[in-house]
Amino acid sequence: MTIVLIFGAVAGVILGLGRFKVLALLPVIVIVAAGAIGNGLASGLEPRIIAFGVLVAVVCPQIGYLVSSLAAGYIIAEYLRIRATSRVPVSLHAMQTEIGQQLRTELELPRQLPREMAALLAEMDERERSRSYDQSGRARLVNH
Repeated sequence: MTIVLIFGAVAGVILGLGRFKVLALLPVIVIVAAGAIGNGLASGLEPRIIAFGVLVAVVCPQIGYLVSSLAAGYIIAEYLRIRATSRVPVSLHAMQTEIGQQLRTELELPRQLPREMAALLAEMDERERSRSYDQSGRARLVNH
């Protein structure tokens, strides 16, 4: 009976570590239950004891599956946590600063405005100077 129980528990652990679905336990449970019944009948045990053995045999793969699934999940989560905290954080500001410095060394900024833009700015300045304001503070154009 012990061998049947160990087989069931090991099969549950293998299925749990393999990330199989819970339904994958059904064939294992059927085989282990059949083994427990066969072992109990061959040993000449009472039906109550055989029934208890079948119950324990059915629970063993489930316990193995549950424990191994939880352990694998915990180990993976702990690994990811350690990996995430061991990295050197790089801030967005530091990256932008470095990119800006590289661009400044490779590209030269123009010192003067292009002629077209300077002409447009001069025109806007002239329009602003030609405005007068009424008593409500609204701008109105003054005709010269």
